[in-house]
Amino acid sequence: MQEQKSSLLAGYETTFITRPEISDENLKALQDRLLQIVSTFQGECVLSEDWGKKKMAYPIRKEIRGQYTYLVYTGKGSVVHEIERNLRLHDHVLRFLTVNLGQEFEAEKFRKHRSDIHAAAKRREDEREARREERNAERRGYGEDRGDYRRHDMMDDVDDLALSASDSDEE
Repeated sequence: MQEQKSSLLAGYETTFITRPEISDENLKALQDRLLQIVSTFQGECVLSEDWGKKKMAYPIRKEIRGQYTYLVYTGKGSVVHEIERNLRLHDHVLRFLTVNLGQEFEAEKFRKHRSDIHAAAKRREDEREARREERNAERRGYGEDRGDYRRHDMMDDVDDLALSASDSDEE
């Protein structure tokens, strides 16, 4: 058990924002470069997520939108320093933030926790969608019933007009 604890590396997460016009190839090249740095420091990439283009809370370098990327990794020594140095050098990177997840980071535990979070979010979204569909069905049902009543009322008015017209013709 002692050997396993000593073999655990420190874990970090880095979120960075790039300009929205960055091409997919350039973004992939930047991510590959960061992963290469992680492997150089005897680490591993635990998770890499593309959060997409989002509107930022305030403009950064006259940009109001940005491409968000989330990276979780482990490594020895000054892996964070080297990753942040490369992010500073890249022209398309607007901002970045690195958080230390712990000195003895367990990647499998993190992956399981992350998948549980995603599963719970998916369940909540499915429940929301089911409630939305239920509300829409109720609205459609209410609208159809109301429309039927209107049609019946209009038909009654037409019948009344027809009867009154036929009554006046007979007189």
